[in-house]
Amino acid sequence: MRVLFLTAPSNDCDNHVRAFRSLAPAEHIVMQSKGIGIDWKILQSVRDNKPDVVFYISANRGPYALKIQTLKEMREIAKTVNLCSDATDRPWHGVLAAYKKYECFDLQVSIDGGRPMAIGLSSLTPVDPTLYEGISPDRTIRCGFSGGTGGTRSEIISALSWFGNLTVRHRAAKNGYEDHVTFLRSCRMVLNTSWTGSGQAHHIKGRVLEAGWAGCALLEQAGSPIAEWFPKDCYFTWGDAKEAAEIIKNASDDEINLRARRLAEEVRARYTPKSIYGEILKRIGYADMTTKGSA
Repeated sequence: MRVLFLTAPSNDCDNHVRAFRSLAPAEHIVMQSKGIGIDWKILQSVRDNKPDVVFYISANRGPYALKIQTLKEMREIAKTVNLCSDATDRPWHGVLAAYKKYECFDLQVSIDGGRPMAIGLSSLTPVDPTLYEGISPDRTIRCGFSGGTGGTRSEIISALSWFGNLTVRHRAAKNGYEDHVTFLRSCRMVLNTSWTGSGQAHHIKGRVLEAGWAGCALLEQAGSPIAEWFPKDCYFTWGDAKEAAEIIKNASDDEINLRARRLAEEVRARYTPKSIYGEILKRIGYADMTTKGSA
């Protein structure tokens, strides 16, 4: 089976590809800024690759959102899957509905735990486990956060940083994702916020899965749909900065270790790249990573 990822240029997209490549080879075409004839050029690149399956990861508008007709023509070349990291976010709903109406994909997949009506499969973010292997560094950080610090999460991060309870690694830090992984593996607890980009809904971020692979206890925001995916003993829940600060300060070693262990167990048992991508491929007719089935 030949697999092609067609994505916008982003670190998150790269990580989804990396997670698949931990299982099997895959080609990766990164779309550049659109110009005259760019849709035709992308279609030609897809034809040249001769894939059996195309995973499409892009934006809901702007220079990296391909035209409806382009997506329909791409579906004539190969089985196509739309992977959406923000399907729960309301600005995406109209786009996903249009893709469904015009039959642009064989399958649309939410990987943020959301279940909008246009989605054919709801799942979580695939994470490459190979980066989390080996001896962990010393867990010298009691509670950390790694990622962008603006938007809806700026208030909680500023408050906890001011209290002295949170160590922050900014998204722009050098060495990219590998440094992000090293940071997480140095934390005993990891703070997460669950607001979507627009701040209009809550979803499951990839950081939840990353915390599990890294062996951290997770501090998840109240309002998150995490209880639909994980037992309650897998995480702490915070509602505001005061509550988060109290958990960070007062949680016992036993409480932290229990939640870290339980989250790791659930992630490794239920949400590996093999289970996530395997279910997607099964839905479009592939019994495993290499063989087309009868589905």
